[in-house]
Amino acid sequence: MLKNFKQLYKDVLKISKLSNVGNKKLRILISIILSNITVGFDLLIIVVFSRILGEEITSDNKIITYLLDNLYLLPLIIVLRFISIYVEKTNIQLLVLQIMENLKDYIIKEVYKKGNFSIADASFYSTTLSEHISTFYGNLAQVINNLIQLVVYSIFLIYLDLRTLSFFILGGIILIFPTKYFLSLGRKYMHETYMVAQEIMRNMQKVIDNIFLIKILKTSEKEFTEYKRNLGGFTKAQYNNVKFGIINSLVPNFAALFILSILVAFFNVAKVISLEFLGVTLRLVQTLGNVNLSLNHVVNTQVHIEKFNDLEKEIPFIREYYSIQENLEDNAVKLENITFKYFNSDVDIFSNLNLEIKKNKHTVITGPNGSGKSTLLGLIAGIFYPEDGKVSVSSGQLGYVGVTPLIIDGTLRENILYGNQNNLSDKEIAEVVYEFNLFNENTELNLDMIISNRSLSSGQMQKISFIRSMLSDAKILLLDESTSNLDINTKNFIFNILNKKNITIINSTHNQEDFDYDHHIKIDVGEIRTLHFIK
Repeated sequence: MLKNFKQLYKDVLKISKLSNVGNKKLRILISIILSNITVGFDLLIIVVFSRILGEEITSDNKIITYLLDNLYLLPLIIVLRFISIYVEKTNIQLLVLQIMENLKDYIIKEVYKKGNFSIADASFYSTTLSEHISTFYGNLAQVINNLIQLVVYSIFLIYLDLRTLSFFILGGIILIFPTKYFLSLGRKYMHETYMVAQEIMRNMQKVIDNIFLIKILKTSEKEFTEYKRNLGGFTKAQYNNVKFGIINSLVPNFAALFILSILVAFFNVAKVISLEFLGVTLRLVQTLGNVNLSLNHVVNTQVHIEKFNDLEKEIPFIREYYSIQENLEDNAVKLENITFKYFNSDVDIFSNLNLEIKKNKHTVITGPNGSGKSTLLGLIAGIFYPEDGKVSVSSGQLGYVGVTPLIIDGTLRENILYGNQNNLSDKEIAEVVYEFNLFNENTELNLDMIISNRSLSSGQMQKISFIRSMLSDAKILLLDESTSNLDINTKNFIFNILNKKNITIINSTHNQEDFDYDHHIKIDVGEIRTLHFIK
């Protein structure tokens, strides 16, 4: 148990640093102080109402004596109590929200930097995981608050009736064992919840990414059955986590009332138990239940913090592996001993891969779906980080055209110049637009016209992607099924333009026969992926 708390402490320090929210300790301390001011108000209110209900009270405490003599202060105490609760809770909630905001910002940057994430994993980390982790500080403050309250209530009860309190202390010691047991069960089911939640995100991505194919092949029932099964697993695991958390929070209340009933029934303590003692005892066991509940929340959060550490694993040579070298002789790209696998995967996509791609030549890369064609382009572009090896490119001026063109809702100019750092005139832009025959020859060009993926044909959108790459002065152009939605005439038209340029073209495709290329690399998938130079 001590080992787990030490690891939790290390993880918390790490997350605390990454969250980049100032004065966390101070704000938690303020919350603890305000929470215990509320406890003091509660004790005063209990004492006052005991007096009102006719309880004979003698006290040497000057504050209590003064309050009993000035009951008009009671409404003020109640107002102050609720103000204290309000400030304490809003203070912690704001801290949680700010940590969540910064973690989401940090995670999306990490996903962008490391690159080797699926959309499902990236979405899960930046939403579900960050939201769970951000609640840790609120849960931690709640645990500390409740533990201090237990001490305060216990001291007050010792002052009132030590003999009767001893029965409750004995019961509290016994409760340690079921508390530990239920916490371990809660942690177990939170881990299951985490794992199934990831599968649900992947199911959703699979359906969305392949909706056309699923509809055409009529495999929706299979996909929805798997999705429903995972939803059921999530519900079951989440329910069990909540169930044991609730049991853990209710056991102290049950035990206290059960002990009290035994004392009343068999030990005739009803005559000696004061209203004060009874009221404070009930508040104490309620707080003990809250301790168990907040501990359950902290344990749940620890599961997510452990998973967050997977995101933070350092990959060897994360900076050194990629370099721009103009002296690669006649090569545009050189990969040496590359080993790569995706995040959270145990399967290497490439192992000890060596590859050279010639400068100012058109090289096509072919292979079946899932063979690693897009991954290879990602490694060349420096998007993906290998576990080992080295990537060298002859120029940092890379262009990319994928199967899905990037079109934003904005002007034609904004779309064409997206990410372009060159200072281009409208005339220069227009010349390339006309060269690619983007619109009908009789159409007057208006670079300020608003376009979107709803107002353009697939061919026009793809042409804009090629125009964007040309205007960025790309020396190495990466194509990933970039012409799969184009007719043969448009393909020939575009590549006639590209062939006039003195650039390197690396073209991932299923249809190499559509192109007049210089070199052909084929990826074969077996027990080990191999690359064959066909031409």
